[in-house]
This record gives sequence, C-alpha cells and structure tokens, in this order.
Amino acid sequence: MAATSATRSLGRPAILVLSAAAIVAAYLVLVPLCVLLFSAFRGPPDYLPFESQARWSLENLAALYHNTALLGRMLPDTLMSVAGTVICTSVTAFALAWLVERTDMPGARWAFVLILFPLLIPVNILAVAWIYLMGPNAGWLNVALRALLGLEGSGPINIFSMGGLILCQSLVLTPYVFLLLLATLRSMNPAMEEASAASGASQFTTFRRVTLPMLLPGILAPVILATIIVLEQFELPLMIGLPARLNIFAYRIYYELNPADGLPNYGAAAAISFVFLFVAVLLLFVYNRAVRHADRFTTITGKAYRQKQLKLGRWKLPAILFLCGYLALAAVLPATVLVWTSFFGFTVPSLDALPTYSAAAYRSLFSDHRFWLGLRNTLIVASLSALVVTVLGAALGLIITRTRLRWRGAVDVMSFLSIGIPSVIVGLAVMIIFLTVPIGVYGTIWILLIAYSYRLATTTRTARAALMQIHTELEEASTASGAGWLTTQRRIVLPLLAPAMASAFMLLFIIGAREFTIPLVLASDDNIVISVLIWRLYQAGQSAETAALATLVILAVLPVLLLARLLPIARSSMD
Repeated sequence: MAATSATRSLGRPAILVLSAAAIVAAYLVLVPLCVLLFSAFRGPPDYLPFESQARWSLENLAALYHNTALLGRMLPDTLMSVAGTVICTSVTAFALAWLVERTDMPGARWAFVLILFPLLIPVNILAVAWIYLMGPNAGWLNVALRALLGLEGSGPINIFSMGGLILCQSLVLTPYVFLLLLATLRSMNPAMEEASAASGASQFTTFRRVTLPMLLPGILAPVILATIIVLEQFELPLMIGLPARLNIFAYRIYYELNPADGLPNYGAAAAISFVFLFVAVLLLFVYNRAVRHADRFTTITGKAYRQKQLKLGRWKLPAILFLCGYLALAAVLPATVLVWTSFFGFTVPSLDALPTYSAAAYRSLFSDHRFWLGLRNTLIVASLSALVVTVLGAALGLIITRTRLRWRGAVDVMSFLSIGIPSVIVGLAVMIIFLTVPIGVYGTIWILLIAYSYRLATTTRTARAALMQIHTELEEASTASGAGWLTTQRRIVLPLLAPAMASAFMLLFIIGAREFTIPLVLASDDNIVISVLIWRLYQAGQSAETAALATLVILAVLPVLLLARLLPIARSSMD
C-alpha cells in the first residue's frame, strides 16, 4: 500500500523518469557485480572463469580465507594503512575546507586550485614525484635536510614505510574529500551557530554541539567513500608499500591479476573483492543509522540566509603555515619535480653542475599521433561519463530521500556497492559483454564511456546528503501552487542541488581524465587515453616524456578548476 500511495503522489512523469534512471543504474552496476560473483566460484586457476573448461568451485574462497599469512600479516597492515589514511585525510580535508569556505583565509581562490592538484594526474605519476622528493637516498627533501643538518647516510625521511604510505595515500585522497565537504559547508545555514553564540556558548561548544551534528551527513559520506577507496587502491601499495615489505590487501588483487607466470587468476581476485563488498554493506549500515532522522540535519528552508565568514584573528598565521605546508608537499614540490624532470630528466638540482636544458620531450610528444588521439579521447570520455553519472546520481538521490517506493532501499545499496567493485573487474565484465554482443562498440571510446559510468556512489551520496538539507516544505509549497513534479524539480530542487552536483561533476571529470585501470583493460589503438599513454612511456623508461605529459595534463585540467571558482559553491571563497 505504501508503494502504491507513493506512486500515485509522484505521478506518471516522475515514475517514468525515476524508473528509467534506476534501470540504467542497475545495468551499469549489477552486471559487473554479477561477473564478480560468477568469477569467485569458478576454477581452477588454469582457466578463465568464462571458459567452458572451468567448473564451479570453492577453491578461490578457501585459498583466501584459510591463508594464515593473510590473517597474520596482511590484515593488520591493511587495517593500519586504512585507519591511518582515513583519519589523516578526514582531519586535513575538513580543516582545509573550513579555512577555504568559512574563514577570511587570504588567497583562498588559489588555495582551492592547488589543493585539488593530486586529482589532476594519475596516482603512479604522483608516486614517482614523491619518491624523488622523499626517497631515503637521493630524495630532494632528504638531500636538503642532510646538507642543512649535517647528517650522513640515508634519510631522515623514508617514504618506503607505513608512515610514508599513509602520508602519500592521504595526500591523494585529501582533495577528494575536500571537494565533497565544500558543498556541505557552503550550504549550511549559520543561523543556528549564531543562536548558540548569542546564548553564551563558546566557539568550541558551538562547533561540537551545533555545527558537527548539522554537517554529519555531508561528513560521513566522503569518509565512508574514502575508506573503500583506500581498500581498493593498489598503485601506492605497489610502488611504495611493496618496497617497504608491507602486505596490503589491494596488492593481492594486483598480484592475482598480474602473476609472474601463467594466466591472471580472476577467480582469486574476485574472491578478495568479497571483502570490499562486505565492508561496503557494513559502512552503509552505519551511515543509514547515523542519518535515520533526516529532519535533524535540515539546514536549508524557505527562509533566506547569508553565509558568515569567520575571522581567524590570532590563528591566521598558524592557519597560513598549515595551508602552505600542505600545498608545498601535495602540489608545489611534486609539480616542480615533474616540470624539472620534463626538461632535465630525473636529476637532483645542484648549483655545482647544472644539467643541460632540453625541450626534446615536448617535441617528441607533439609529434606523436597517440598524444593527440589520447587527449581527444580523454576529454570526450571524462566529460560524458561525468555527466551521465551526475544525472543518474541525482535521480537515485531523489528516489532514496524523496519517495517511499518499496525498492528505494535496493537502489541505495546498489548505488553504494558500485564503489566496492574493483575497476579491473568492471573492465573485464564490459569486455566480455561486448565481445559476446557484437554491436560495434568494442575498441571504441563508447565502451570506455559505458565502463566509466558505473561509479554511482559519489553522486548518489552527495545528492542524498544535499537533499537531506533541503526541507520538503519548499516542494510542498510548489505543489500547493499548482506546479507539477517536473516543474518543482526544475525550479526548486535542482537549483538548490546544483552546487553539490557541480562539485560531484567536476570531481568525476577529473577522476575520469586520470582513470587508468579500465582503459588499460579495454585499450586499443583507437581508444587510447592519456593515462594509459603515460604508463606506456613510464614503463619504457622515458622519464622526461612521462613527466612532460603529466605536466601537460595539469595544464589541460587547470582551466576547469579555475572555471569552477565561478560556481555558486565557490563564491564565498572569492569574496
């Protein structure tokens, strides 16, 4: 009866639009998930899961969960890595978002661009930059510190350690969480904080008793997503964790898919992915309990409000030092390494013997047709996939928060589980589908568009958190005035939802532009993208060309970030 009454109140246009969005989302998410489940129960490892010689088996799960080395070393290392990264990322991202959006921090508009720097280029290139900065022997920072302090030997910084891995993973994830928190802070009504201050509460008490509860949905969503992203990430565990002899869960997936000899063991990789799905369900349960009473978090109503900028006062200098320290390590120094390497190769700067300047790496790139083809493909696929996922995520957010449809819970779980499916499994599933169904998209950029568009968790979580802050009285007033559902969404809900969804679109565009795993699995001569080309240059030992291409990627995406400062979410930072 609840579903029937909800359907009648929504009307036919709403049901058609929301149902179509749910069907498309189900196709994008459930097909890779079914392939994951199918592969986990297929063996033996000598055969691919889809070959006729493969059989149903529990060998993959037994080999994983009966592994004493796994439970004794890999699990503790993974938990420490994830916990340390999420804590460091959450604290740093919230502090940066607060300074940029809610305070009179000088230079906020430029800080915004630099904070997002780690999102611009592939993680493996960032890893190379940080290794050359913090490598124990020849790292730029270690060479400078040893000269300054009169130390000998290696160090004092060692990137090849648990602390180094946590630091680098935090630097990669901080702009991701920062961008999601930005919309939440921007849309929060300061009236309740002002009322608390007028009642005599201190700033700390107001922050703890008023601000944090109002921000809870917008904080929990990126923290939960960051946790699962750390679990799935394998570039940094491979390049930094492996030399440090750290056993990280995500590296096990990479090892199973890239064995020293023999075929990739997709069944074992799928079995390991079960851990991600379990964690996703558990975290979703925690999130739903935390935001069960959505009315507590309503901060946007029919009453107008004006965002308040807090004065830092005596905290301005410490805040500036904190911001500059972060930007130096996350943006300025890595960019300097990449630019230097593109002209001089991987050498440590020295006044005694300056290397020879050369722009040969850039000339080589510009004369390579793969560069121009990869640039075109990257822009098309990244922009279109971001648009598709943003629209679908907004629709799914409406289903979850604004309807009482019986299947809204399944939509919620489905969208969130999308982030628990490893990219390589998605690439494999899409490849099998379109090799089996000959409709002419395999080997083209359109197969990349389909594969990229499965990540619905980001926009759905963002839309849900933003919708919880929009009181239903606005929609009820529109309906009472005679407006239909589509008109209400277009004139009332979407304008209020636009800042959060614009942030999600920008984030997805950048993630799509640097996506590596999926296009590598589905690569062909016609659909090559920039990230795959960077990897091929790096693997070939062309360090100058690799750094030159990474530098060009930064220059290509930078205008998008500068344009984003004109969006409503950024106005407070530009005043």
